[in-house]
Amino acid sequence: MSIDRVSDLAILLGHALQCEACRDRLLREPDRVMMGRKISNEQRVLLGQLRPEDFENSAALAAAAGLDVNELRDGLNHPRARMRHL
Repeated sequence: MSIDRVSDLAILLGHALQCEACRDRLLREPDRVMMGRKISNEQRVLLGQLRPEDFENSAALAAAAGLDVNELRDGLNHPRARMRHL
């Protein structure tokens, strides 16, 4: 049996999509929020370019972050995304 791992990026963005305070922190201090997470340099650049408009819906956020919508949905539904603040 194989369980697919949900990426740190998908979990981080899944939480930020649901939590306004953490979304604001991500937009204000992206480098600090990304610290210690398994995120590629390319993903770090994309996260640093996110704007409030990118959080209007999951499709817009997935496109802005370079994720597949299903991957973002997996992050959104992950237990860590629902209970851990950034």
